[in-house]
Amino acid sequence: MQINPLADKPIARDPVRITSHLVIATLVAALGGFLLGYDNLVISGTLDYLAKHFHLQALGTGFAASIAQLGGLVGALCGGWFADRLGLKRSLYACAFTFVVASVGIFYAPTIELYTCWRLICGLGSGAATIIAPMYVAEIAPAGVRGRLVTIFQLGLVFGIFFALLINSYIHGLGSEEWNVQTGWRWMFLVGALPGTLFFLAVLGAVESPRWLMKAGRENEAGSLLEKLDGPVRGAEIAGEIRASLAREEGRFSELFRTPFLRPLLIGVLLAAFSQTSGINVVLVYLPEIFKTSGLNANDAFSQSVLVSLVNIVFSFVALRLIDRAGRRTLIRLGTAIQFLALATIGVMYAGSATGIVLALAIMAVMAGHAVGNGVACWVVISEIFPTKLRGRAMSMAITAMWLASYLTLLVFPLMRNHLGDAATFWIFAAFALLNFFYACWQVPETRGYTLEEIEAMWRRSGKIDR
Repeated sequence: MQINPLADKPIARDPVRITSHLVIATLVAALGGFLLGYDNLVISGTLDYLAKHFHLQALGTGFAASIAQLGGLVGALCGGWFADRLGLKRSLYACAFTFVVASVGIFYAPTIELYTCWRLICGLGSGAATIIAPMYVAEIAPAGVRGRLVTIFQLGLVFGIFFALLINSYIHGLGSEEWNVQTGWRWMFLVGALPGTLFFLAVLGAVESPRWLMKAGRENEAGSLLEKLDGPVRGAEIAGEIRASLAREEGRFSELFRTPFLRPLLIGVLLAAFSQTSGINVVLVYLPEIFKTSGLNANDAFSQSVLVSLVNIVFSFVALRLIDRAGRRTLIRLGTAIQFLALATIGVMYAGSATGIVLALAIMAVMAGHAVGNGVACWVVISEIFPTKLRGRAMSMAITAMWLASYLTLLVFPLMRNHLGDAATFWIFAAFALLNFFYACWQVPETRGYTLEEIEAMWRRSGKIDR
């Protein structure tokens, strides 16, 4: 019998100090999420026109939709390494620069090969940002509000999704089908350079993570920053905890595969992968196409997609309200249960005769479940459960699993629909959502209310107990 080392009852904390550093860190997280959301969803409005422009078949369309996910996989794999060595602030600069340059490059890409190259580069920046932005705010934020502030990353993401759908819908209406096939889809990508520029400017005003400063041997800077963030007394205590934590860790990659850190590594990797295997990115990216198959015309399909995105925003705010109250594990279980029921219902409707309105309501339920559960809580858990010296590389492994699962689902979705049918495809996604639910009940710990160093100490005690 395994004993969960992390109790459900949070530890009382001093009142949170709202400083300019904390506000800027929150803005950085929000804009980082916004970039990821826009990058992931801009393809939904361009895909049909892109496929016609470059004369793509089913597999080619799936590849065009998923190539950024492949870049994100590589970016996630390398992002933690760069963050550990170069610092979080410089790594965030690189993410912003990459996104701006790639957005411009896609606009001018004359061939599918150059489109693929620039989209891959854009994915590299997005993949790295999925690690570095949540990791940055988790290392800056006091324990009592860390869950809510990391959730800001997800809120930025859902607003990025909503903005992408709005931009896609607006540009779609500016011209004819022929204009959109030739030019319109390019403008949808180019608009992404604007939030990328804002992200770069926000990083200019940000401070470096105190935990990274301590790890880099810059203890005076780290101590001074912790005092500003947490107050003189608590800041000194946290500095001592970080110092003691770093002294216990070797910082070697192999340390992740030994007790006591093997268990949190497995939790992070599997939880991240499960968050995508329910097909959430498929639903988002192919949303207009899904609605078109249910009988809606192009304009109605875009409108319904925007409405679904609004549901995502509303329920992300619900999660923001609950994340430091109900806890991470509770939200994951609730969200995955809702997703399972909604995805199974979509399969049933496709097996019969799905109508636009009924299908839209079921997809809204999928989005609500994701927003309340994995959309928020998964990111928070992954940013919390790893030790300081290894956090970047451990998060790289977890987020890489997320990007890999997203890439594969996007790649095979057109083939699944062609060979298995819509009903069976969504039933498969429902089965993965159910598996996610049971895994959350069985393995995912509750981490709310603890400092990152306290969570690490409890993992160490758990390793001894479990043996």
